[in-house]
This record gives sequence, structure tokens and C-alpha cells, in this order.
Amino acid sequence: MDHWILSYKSPAEAWNEALPLGNGTLGVMSYGRLENETLELNLDTLWSGDGSSKLNKNGHADLGHLRKLLKDQKHQGAEDYCRKHILGDWTDSYLPAGRFNMSLQMSGQTPSGYVRQLSLNHAVETVASAGYKRELFVSMADPLLAVHFQTVHEQKLHLEISLESEIRYEKIKNCEDTVLLSGRAPSYVAPPYYDCPEPVVYEDGKGIRFTLAVKVVVPQGSVKCCDGKLLIEGEQDIFVYFTGNTDFGRNADTPQLEKECMEVLEDPDYEQLKKRHLGEYHKYFNRMELSLNDTRENRLAEMMFHYARYLMICSSRPGSQCANLQGIWNNRMRAPWSSNYTVNINTEMNYWMAERCNLSECQEPLFDLICRTAEDGRETAREVYGLSGWVSHHNLDIWGHSGPVGYFGQDEDPCSYSMWPMSSGWLCRHLWEHYCYTEDLDFLKDRAYPVIEGAVKFYLGFLFPYGEYYVTGPSTSPENRFCGEDGKSHSVGMASTMDISILKELFGYYLKICNTLGIEGETADVKRVLSKLPPFKTGSFGQIREWFLDYPETEIHHRHVSHLYGLYPGNLITEKNPELLEACRVALERRGDEGTGWCMAWKACLWARLRDGEHALGLLKNQLRYTREENISCVGGGIYPNMLCAHPPFQIDGNFGFAAAVAEMLIQSRKGHILLLPALPDEWKDGNVRGMKVQGDITVDFEWRDGRIHRVRLCSSCEQKVTLECNGISKTVFLRPDGTEDMILG
Repeated sequence: MDHWILSYKSPAEAWNEALPLGNGTLGVMSYGRLENETLELNLDTLWSGDGSSKLNKNGHADLGHLRKLLKDQKHQGAEDYCRKHILGDWTDSYLPAGRFNMSLQMSGQTPSGYVRQLSLNHAVETVASAGYKRELFVSMADPLLAVHFQTVHEQKLHLEISLESEIRYEKIKNCEDTVLLSGRAPSYVAPPYYDCPEPVVYEDGKGIRFTLAVKVVVPQGSVKCCDGKLLIEGEQDIFVYFTGNTDFGRNADTPQLEKECMEVLEDPDYEQLKKRHLGEYHKYFNRMELSLNDTRENRLAEMMFHYARYLMICSSRPGSQCANLQGIWNNRMRAPWSSNYTVNINTEMNYWMAERCNLSECQEPLFDLICRTAEDGRETAREVYGLSGWVSHHNLDIWGHSGPVGYFGQDEDPCSYSMWPMSSGWLCRHLWEHYCYTEDLDFLKDRAYPVIEGAVKFYLGFLFPYGEYYVTGPSTSPENRFCGEDGKSHSVGMASTMDISILKELFGYYLKICNTLGIEGETADVKRVLSKLPPFKTGSFGQIREWFLDYPETEIHHRHVSHLYGLYPGNLITEKNPELLEACRVALERRGDEGTGWCMAWKACLWARLRDGEHALGLLKNQLRYTREENISCVGGGIYPNMLCAHPPFQIDGNFGFAAAVAEMLIQSRKGHILLLPALPDEWKDGNVRGMKVQGDITVDFEWRDGRIHRVRLCSSCEQKVTLECNGISKTVFLRPDGTEDMILG
């Protein structure tokens, strides 16, 4: 049954009105035009470049000299030094694969009664007008897109199909009922904010190879090829299939790629493909449900929540690449921010919802990316800083680029975003959290521990003594700036609150991991350094300080709220620290409620941690504001007609962050403790949830009436004792392995 449907009464006129479909590796944007359709195509492994080093060529930095500048408050000198000796080249760019053009000539009735719909329950799009219908899905079980054109009144169908790509392609090959397009990606694509004479560079023998292929099946009719196009005549049904692949990570030439595409498209059966697709998709989407008391605004919030789950399944599944800034949907050669992985908030936000919303496997592509980055990050640690372990900065790409970008930055201060060697610490948090939710000891030992240990080794070397503390330096609070003692705006200092928060968490769970696995590791040094990290401090307005010293902010309403990492996504500031909670509240109030799409989602998560559901809901409502703005803006957040989140422009982290905030408002957990309805707004007075996950590998179903929990069902994979907190009381519950505890609470 379809509960969740995006429905429109006209075709899309712009990309931000088109509807996204995907299976993690193949992405499609459909405009819903029956007669002259262009499907925008993406392959998750189609990027520029080849993974070659982009590090600064001046040798590793003189940290002693740099830190003396910082101690002497010579921020401009420190920034100039970082720019010359540490910052490197840009990441590579995620590219559009091509366009799949379908021109349908319809005979008989004049088209009328148009509707296009995307079913989130089934990941299937339908377009209908008069007696014509088109059904489209990107298979979750097979690496292809399937399209079914049909008529109701036995009209003839005349269809013309072609493939094209903005990337240079070597040839279009015809083969009876099939057309193949093969090309090679550029070796370099400059980000759109970098003005250079040749922003897109092709070099012989360099670049990722790719092939796109389309095949037509006509039960009653004919197909012929002409100038690289397929010309089809059919009686009632036409079936069209598309696939594509690249040679990323392997040594496959063009003939091999074409052969693989032909094998995928061999003897397709639409109904069997659809059956397999639905079976695989439902395994993910049907795991959980959420419904709220029925109002128009609540219905929109529910739709946005389930849309985020749909987008996660479509853009990040085992075997695919990690969801980037646009998930997998991008139609620009020079995409906003190169459509890469921005890991000073955005990539992490993509996956905040994954464990809680019962999509744990969807994090596997992120783990793969982290492992690749850790490999590259060892070179960065050694060559840039002269240290052991591994490190990454604020931008990654498919190759695991770990160095700081910005050497060629044409803005005032590239250090404000690029001089931030802390993403390796933040990314490790996702490995630890996965273990906390799944209790997967093999994952912890074999995958998580080696990566986390490498990050710990780097930071032990990177920290240095300053007074009674160990501090980081150079240090920034991502993308923000402060007013220095010289009265000028700066970004580089020592021991930003975010740096220290990340390290307190990293060192803390590293010690827990070593204890769990019975490993000595670096525990002695970690305990010593952890005890000397600076405490949280409040500033002159009663807010959590953003920097080690109480610098005034250059931009009070800055979109990043990095200094509140310890509150969310971290767990360092809790109800055990009421003074710090209040300082967080003051900091949030000073920042204000405006901002980009993802910024409002992060603030909603933070207000939920403060147990202020009304404020959290207010931010989510702001995020649901309708917009068509595509120019970059730091205060224009909202949603486009297709419900994709506007930074603006489109960034998918806002969609995923919205779902994370909703989940945070309804349930919070730590090992052995479950808190239900911690931040329930009045407008959500009734509702129910099925299939949410909490730490300890526990699945939770619950329903509430008039703001009070009525029924709870807990299912655990192992024997454990938990404290359940709801309705103002705490209850100890003993759970059996693979058993359930069903409680009626009145």
C-alpha cells in the first residue's frame, strides 16, 4: 500500500523539480515528461582525476615556528605560513554521466489529466496522461534502470531514444536494439569558485573510463538504429533498459566495460526485475514506520522524514560509494563545491540518521571511504606534519584525498575552511557509534580499531603543551573567524572548542575499545594527554566559548555551530552538566534560527538534546519553507519543489539532517539507557513509531497519546539490562536474547 507519494500535476521544468531515483551506484533525475523526456544520469564512481597526490610541495611544516607565531598572537603570520607551507590543491570532482533522451510521439487522444508520482514505499515513479502511462524504477537488485511505456486504448507508440554526455566520449556504438556510449572523464575539473583559464582538462591515457548503454524490448513492433539513435514502433508496450559502469578501482578497458553492460542488459524481463527490485527495497524501507497525529503540517514533516529514508537507500548501500554533498544526483560538470565530501559537518550529517532509523548497512560506503582516506592520510600526516598515524582535513573525494585544500584559494582566507586537521577524529566517531548500535565485535576489532588507533597516534603527536594544558595548533573553528588582539578578523589560533571536543571523545572511546578488546595500545599516553585537555569554558555572554581564548565572533550568526559538537552529535555535555547545558542554550540563541538547510537541521538536533521540542520544531518548519533559490546563500535554506533541501543550492545533508532531528526529538539513548519523547512538541501530541534502533542493538516500537507513552516494545539481540525513561519515571527492564518485552504504560 502506498502511504508516501510525491505527486505533481505537471512535468518538471527545472532540475530542482525533477524526481530522484537511484540504487546507490546509479542515479537518475526524472522530469516526468511523456513526450520529450531527458533523464539526467549519474554513476557513483564517475569522478575526475586519478587519485594522485595534491599535497603542498614545500615539505612538511615547521610546527615549532608556526606555534610560536600562535603563542605570540601573530595570527596573520600563522595564516600566511599555513597557506604557503600546508595548504594544497583542490579535491577531484564528482561528474554527471550523461543524458538519456526519450522522445515519444503519441497518437489518438490528446494528452490530458496529467499526473506524475514517486512512491517512496516502492521506489517507483509513474507518469500518466490520457491513455498513456510510463513506469520507471532504478533496480535495487540489478544494476539497471527499467522503463515501461504503455497505452490503454491500443494506440501506437513511436519512440526515439538517444544517449549523450557532457563528458567527451570516444564513440557511440549501435548493436541491433542497443546503443552504447563510451568515454573518458577529465583528468582535472576545477571547483566552480576557482577562476582559471582551463577549468576542465583532458589528457590522453588519463581519467576514469565509463560506458553507458540502453536497450529496447518491443513485444509487438520493431526497433532500428539510425545515427546512434534507436527508433521504435510498438503496439501497446515498450520496455527500455539502461545501465552504465566505470573502471574506477580496476584495470578495465572500454571493450570490457561494453561487454559488461551488454551482459547486464541480456534478456531482461520487466516483471521479474520489478519483483526483485521491490523485494530488495522493501527489506530496507519497511523496517520502520513513523506517524503523527493527522494535520497538514505533520503530514509534511512525516513525508520529509520518510523521504530522507528513501534518499538514503537510493544513494548509499553496501557496494556503492558514500553519499556526497548531492547524494548521487548532480548534472553539472563543475558542481557546487565539486559535489565532494565536505567532512567538517556535511558528510557526517548525511549519516546521523542511519543507525537510529534502522539503516545501519547504509553506512558501509562511509566506512569504505574512511578506510581509503586513512590509507592516504598516512602520507599526509608524514609529508605535511612529519607525524605518524593518519589525518584528514575538510574535503575528501572518491580517492580518499586527505590533504588540506586551498593553496589556490582566491578568497580572503582559505585557512578558515581548509586548515582543519580534525575530520579524521570526527569520522572515527561513526565507526565507534556503529559498534555501539550493533554490538558487532568483529567490526570493532578488524575494521574500527586499526583506523581509530591510527587517528589517535596522529593527534598524540599533533597536540603540544601550552601552560597547564595540551592544545591543538594550528586550529580553526570550521569556516568561522574571530576578532584578534590586533582588531582584525582571523581564523587560525589554538585549541578551538570543536578540536578539543572531538579529541575528548576520540580518546575516551579509544580507551573503551582497548579495554573491550584487551589491547594495551597507546592507553598510557592517551590517559595522560586526555587528563590535560582544556575544559569547556563560558564566554563573556555566558555562552560556550568557540575558541581557547574569549575572542569576539566576527559573524555572530555564522551557519556553523562547531563549538557545540560536545552537545550533538557528541555526548560530552549532558544533563549531568546543567551549567554547560545552559551555556549551550545561550550559544544557540546568539547564533539565531536562520541559516542554510543543513544548518537549521543541526540546530534542531541541538535543541532536541536540550529537550526543547518547540524550538526544534520551529527550526524544522523553517527548513520546510518553499524556495526556488539556486544561487549560493548562507541564509536561504528551505526545500525545492522536489523536496530536496536547499543550502541553497541543493545539498542532501539537509534532508538527512531533518530525519536525524526528528529521531532525536522522539528517542535518545546511550548504552543501557533509553529516553522516550525527550523533546516532543505540542503539535505531535499523538503518534507511533515502529522499528527505531537504540544503542545495544535494541529495536524499539512505541506509541503515545496526549504526549505520554502508552505502549513500548523492546527487542534485543543479546541479554542486557536497560533503564527505560518515559512519562517522568524510570523503569529497569531485563531483556533476553532475541526476545521481546512488551509494556502497556497506561
